Amino acid sequence: MKHLDFKTDYFFPTPSRYLGYVISLIGIIGVFTKGIETLIISIVGFGQNFTRFGVLIDKENRKLKECTEVFWFKKGSWQSMDTYPFVTVLAISEKSSMYSKANVEFSSREMVFRITLLNKNHYEKILLKQSKNKEETHTEV
Repeated sequence: MKHLDFKTDYFFPTPSRYLGYVISLIGIIGVFTKGIETLIISIVGFGQNFTRFGVLIDKENRKLKECTEVFWFKKGSWQSMDTYPFVTVLAISEKSSMYSKANVEFSSREMVFRITLLNKNHYEKILLKQSKNKEETHTEV
């Protein structure tokens, strides 16, 4: 029985993941120079890089699980898909902002399309996939 596996987002923000890559590299170098005990440093770094949020869907039993995935271990609880009977594509304008040392704001907006499951009154939603390509998103649904 194969589940549909949607990885939706990283647990840590991008700067923290870059730090995780550096920590992993330091740990790997440490294994060769200091000894095997520095392998723990690499494991922490890799954990920081590969921890993600996601959704598993079991079509046969009509269940879904919102989960956090650390390496290949998924933690979460199963719930009925009947709670989320609607599938929709939402067009969202995402804004990113950055500030310079002079406190000048640099911002950008881009349109993204999200495939989401909605509950009966459309107040609760579960993100399955996000894309910048409208046609690709509509063919996935």
